Amino acid sequence: MKGMVKSAKFEEYAPRLQCFLRFYRQIQASTDTLGLDANGGILNRNLLAAVNEVEPERQRQYDEVNGALKEVDVSRPGMVELDEFVELISRLRLADKAQEPGSKAPVAAAKAFEGITSDRAYSGRTVLGSRQNASSAHTINEDEREEFANHINFALSGDSDIGYRLPIDPHTMQLFDEARDGLILSKLINYSAPETIDERVLNRGRKLSPFQVTENNNVVINSAKAIGCSVVNIGSQDLAEGREHLLLGLIWQVIKIGLFANIDIKLHPELYRLLEKDEALEDFLKLPADAILLRWFNYHLAAAGWSRR
Repeated sequence: MKGMVKSAKFEEYAPRLQCFLRFYRQIQASTDTLGLDANGGILNRNLLAAVNEVEPERQRQYDEVNGALKEVDVSRPGMVELDEFVELISRLRLADKAQEPGSKAPVAAAKAFEGITSDRAYSGRTVLGSRQNASSAHTINEDEREEFANHINFALSGDSDIGYRLPIDPHTMQLFDEARDGLILSKLINYSAPETIDERVLNRGRKLSPFQVTENNNVVINSAKAIGCSVVNIGSQDLAEGREHLLLGLIWQVIKIGLFANIDIKLHPELYRLLEKDEALEDFLKLPADAILLRWFNYHLAAAGWSRR
């Protein structure tokens, strides 16, 4: 009787095992074109091309692959091993089956967190599950992500070290994968505050080791703090893991510092027009950049005859 039970179980699982082995052989047959490194891993930025190489009939999208990757326990940040790649493809195929007609759709998660309780408020946001706590989540503003990616594409275009990685697609989550190794963030810091980082200390190249990535990200955090960014609760590992809400906040601070640095009467003498009646130039120059920017905005509203301020 026990033998019959084992036989029945084998007959149940044999087709799945055969399918897995057939698929694994398919992966191995494609290793020459998957862009593997010396240790048999695939860089995250090459992952979409690798997936579409194995499954050319599907031609998946960047965020589709990126979302499935979050469910895979990877051993090296920014890199996917061959067995992890097999698991990734498996999860993508499971997601395909879940979307087939007649399949049960997953129950939508509660959205009442971070003060956002309506569907309208959720438009233009991407909800991200927390890696540490399954009961919590973060959101990122898609408009911010898009404009930050556009700014980086403009600011760093033609750079000899990272130019080949640009432009970043502003409509996907590619920005966070590209920022993992610290190179783009370091270049952005130097664009906003020139000569903050001596770029000779940076590890450069298309395939960096985890140790080199950590070194770069330590430089990023220390340099960001030096130019006035708040980096509380942000570590090099957070950057290497591509934690989107932390990266987005850091990128915005770096960009803002660069933009505000240009609000200077020495660079733009026409700012004298913003002086109020009987205001001394010395007092005007003491104003913070954001106050001058607000005054500039209200100045143009008034010039346009707009009553609101």
